[in-house]
Amino acid sequence: MNSKKQAWVALSLIPHIGPRSILRLLEIFKGPEEILHATRSELVALNVLKQSQLKALTSGPDMDEVDKTLKKLDSIGADIIVLSDPEYPGILKEIPDPPPVLYVKGDISDIQPAMAMVGTRAPSHYGKDVAHSIARDLSMRGISIVSGMARGIDTLSHTGALKGSAKTVAVLGSGLDIIYPAENKELSEQIASKGALISEFPPGTKPDAKNFPIRNRIISGLSLGVVVVEATIKSGAMITARLAGEQGKFCMAVPGAVTNVRSQGPHSLIRQGATLVENADDILMEILPQVQTMVKTDDKNAEQPTNSIKDVVSGQELTIEEIAFEIGKGVNETSKMITMLELNGEIVRIKGNRFTTRSAPSKADAKSASGEESAQGGKDG
Repeated sequence: MNSKKQAWVALSLIPHIGPRSILRLLEIFKGPEEILHATRSELVALNVLKQSQLKALTSGPDMDEVDKTLKKLDSIGADIIVLSDPEYPGILKEIPDPPPVLYVKGDISDIQPAMAMVGTRAPSHYGKDVAHSIARDLSMRGISIVSGMARGIDTLSHTGALKGSAKTVAVLGSGLDIIYPAENKELSEQIASKGALISEFPPGTKPDAKNFPIRNRIISGLSLGVVVVEATIKSGAMITARLAGEQGKFCMAVPGAVTNVRSQGPHSLIRQGATLVENADDILMEILPQVQTMVKTDDKNAEQPTNSIKDVVSGQELTIEEIAFEIGKGVNETSKMITMLELNGEIVRIKGNRFTTRSAPSKADAKSASGEESAQGGKDG
């Protein structure tokens, strides 16, 4: 671990110094090392910190705690990504209070575009089916799923995403070494192997109730938008939806039975202007412009691979894996490009999750259609 990252961890572990305060200090100082070495008089002159913050910062970091944190991360195979790292998610930097330090187990590269899915911990059979199928179908189209690995909708969203090709990310309200709920231990390992577990809380942090609303801003911050599937009015899912709105993200909700109290949250969001969605296609149509921009940004030569995909599937019915092999790209990247072509109507998905080019109408069909339109036009006239 380099000294720069140690400084970031040391700064983040100082009591009373939250993300917003650190961001304000970083506007003045070059980095965490300079902040930690600043004198009390220098900090007082800035007039940006409270007395409790000044006292904590001038008392200095607990380096024993820093060493303990780094050793624990190493023992569980986790790493640190800090705000100044190129690997730090750009979309997360755009929120007002991005965490200065992310503790990560897994790989958060190539997680964009992503959608967050949240909801009740006690879903109905309908809620379970909808969450699982939407997450699976989005993942199959190259859209990563972000959630909080809580019981219920979160868990179903992650398991659905694992059936697709894109990554899934679980944002924890505890340290990476404390999996909550405990029954999701196996799921957490699957997520880390095909995505990532992330937390802004250092190892050893217990899943206290106060941590979950705090982590919700990261769930929405990592995503283009939030989809709520079954939630009561006063719930963590509704907090995440509110944060999404404040961050300028899409807010979407799945309608439910009016007799189900857990439909009150989604229905309230829809009345306030959230997009009503029933399936993955509804979501994709909403986020299509952003997805197109991201795909083009990730691959400046994206036009050539998409043309190659059309050539490869012309006259054939191929799976995503077969197409990826033919064009020499990864499955996740290929899924994103296929989604663009599918939504633009240039290729079609057929039975068995295979793809082929859309059949062009024959000249005879076109002539027949033209004749029918003329005849209809005569009748209308």
